[in-house]
Amino acid sequence: MKTRQILLAAAILVAFSACKNKPGVTKGAETTAPVQAVENKTTEAYTFHKYGIKSGIVTFETSMVGMKFKSVLYFDDYGAKEADEKYTGEDVKSISVCDGKERYDLKPSQKTAFSGGTCGYGRGIAFRFAWDEVSKEDQAKGKKLANMSVAGKDCEAFSIDLGTSVTVYAGWKNICLYLKTSSKEVGDVVMQAVKIEENVEIPAGKFQVPSDYQIKKAGF
Repeated sequence: MKTRQILLAAAILVAFSACKNKPGVTKGAETTAPVQAVENKTTEAYTFHKYGIKSGIVTFETSMVGMKFKSVLYFDDYGAKEADEKYTGEDVKSISVCDGKERYDLKPSQKTAFSGGTCGYGRGIAFRFAWDEVSKEDQAKGKKLANMSVAGKDCEAFSIDLGTSVTVYAGWKNICLYLKTSSKEVGDVVMQAVKIEENVEIPAGKFQVPSDYQIKKAGF
């Protein structure tokens, strides 16, 4: 039963990650190495602002079936550039980055980056918290909730009931700071911000592929 819960919880975490492509959730040293130049690549100046602040670092803690995991989201240019680091203990296990145009999924232990396609139009990679960006179908299954406090921020919140599970979202300045999915099979899987650093200076290399990484196409 425990193994099944872990597998189902892992599937939910994958779903959380999938949300990060949905239009509208200890600083690692691995991505601060010299960066790999990409010919003819420029970052566009977007008028769309994904978030309500220019830059930030958000540390998250995810809890499921008695386990806890850490992740850190870095962003700049109002979310057009993002880096999402996933940890195992204190080690960075994987990193997803958007340089403003292209997405890459990095495996630090292998010094390999997989090209993940575009992430342009100012959208970055993380889920943008906004009720008006929820599909009409999901809005029909959802409802707005009372504000809640997350990492010291007064967050708007809403929930969506899919029948087999209920997910609660909460955010501040369009940054998704809280996700909780409840189901009979797994129980609660919660990802919530525990620390927010606002309008901080982030090195440009954080959003690019280090020069000593090999770039491959996804699936190869």
